Amino acid sequence: MPYAKVDDRILHELIEIAGAANVITDPETLENYAHDETPLYKAMPEAVVRPDTTDQVARIMLLAHENNIPVTPRGGGTCLSAGAVPIHGGIVLSLERMNKIVEIDEDNMMVTTQPGIVTEQLGKELAKHGLFFPPDPVSLDSCTIGGNIAECAGGPRAMKYGVTRNYVTGITAVLADGTVLKMGGKLLKNATGYDLINLITGSEGTLAIVTEATIRVLPLPKVIVDLLVPFACVEEATDFAVEVMQTGLMPASIEFMEGDVVHMVSKYLARQIPYMDANAHTIVEIDGDDKKTVRKTYDRIGEIALKHGALDILVAEGTRDKERMWEPRKKVGDTLKELTKNVAREDLVVPKKQIPQLISRLKECVGKYDATVYTFGHLGDGNIHADVSIDKTRNMDAAHIDRMRREIYEITLSLGGAITAEHGVGLSKIPYLAMALDEKQIALMKKIKQAFDPKNVLNPGKVLPVGKADKAIPPHSSAGR
Repeated sequence: MPYAKVDDRILHELIEIAGAANVITDPETLENYAHDETPLYKAMPEAVVRPDTTDQVARIMLLAHENNIPVTPRGGGTCLSAGAVPIHGGIVLSLERMNKIVEIDEDNMMVTTQPGIVTEQLGKELAKHGLFFPPDPVSLDSCTIGGNIAECAGGPRAMKYGVTRNYVTGITAVLADGTVLKMGGKLLKNATGYDLINLITGSEGTLAIVTEATIRVLPLPKVIVDLLVPFACVEEATDFAVEVMQTGLMPASIEFMEGDVVHMVSKYLARQIPYMDANAHTIVEIDGDDKKTVRKTYDRIGEIALKHGALDILVAEGTRDKERMWEPRKKVGDTLKELTKNVAREDLVVPKKQIPQLISRLKECVGKYDATVYTFGHLGDGNIHADVSIDKTRNMDAAHIDRMRREIYEITLSLGGAITAEHGVGLSKIPYLAMALDEKQIALMKKIKQAFDPKNVLNPGKVLPVGKADKAIPPHSSAGR
């Protein structure tokens, strides 16, 4: 059944629910909600609605369900798999106004929050109480907690602390038909029935909309020291990371930038970065509760680094020095967006020891398409981001992009990897899902989607191939132009 349009009657009812100021229809503003941070994908919604309560979200979903109108949930719009692109038009349901912390419970070390709060802002509020939420996407200054839950976000610290799924203990969620479910709570253990919280976490807004979450937090580390460790080649950096993990020292993160990326970021920042000649830069973060223990840990890590050919070990202990050390890594996305034309932003994951081979084969692959791959990411957990770019004066045909991406995924899978570690399937990876999952897995996922959303109105066209239109680049996107 084709989806219905957002007509005057629907608009009137949306205004009754959320207020006229929070129902947007003018094309200029709608443009801001037509895309996320995924290159090439764009589709205009018919309306944007900005609720501020669970009840309003439930009423909007009931209205959409009864009238067969597609709804695309949206957090900060930082998704890198086109998960927030409203491919079928309809309503974008933006949770940006639901940005309040409900409670910080120091005794139980839990925070209850609405989904629209920016991750960095939540971190600042928790820090006032000596607490922190470990998952730290590089986009934490603009991504939201609701988006983190939808994507099961990780970030640099995932190698030590895990991902968002490891911290969500309770949710209030609105289903596709407007039903409100409250699950879990301030509980570290809960084996009562199927784990629906974990199922919804990482479901990319296709099963339910989280309107409130209870999240486990940890004591804020008292001491954090960062090391910049440059190597002549990726192989040395990888061997270093592997041995560090084998020792059990467990730094909070081991981040990585290939030499080409360092040169690009240096140009973007208009400043020299130490050891520009190195072809592999690593940033190691060590945290703990006392300086002596942290110092002992980073001394040992330094010994391992020198053993594997590190060119130097630069130590940052003060806030300003740490921010300057991390700035190049955090600015990679902005750099490549500004200085190149992205045609694919991949987040591949392979066993750590396979990283050098992955990067080498990716370079060979994209070179056949007269493109360049810039690699960086989370060396400590094998998650390598690979941004494929072309000169800003060029275009690449959509068919060529498709063939190139298939080759990229074939390489990754052949090395025992997966086609996405933290960006999700969204829209952009649907055509390649069958390369990574077998038919039985996909069929089971479809049954789960059917159980939650039988009319397929909640973020349709994402994660699962449900028809021809969802297996290809959407015809009303700007892909390949």
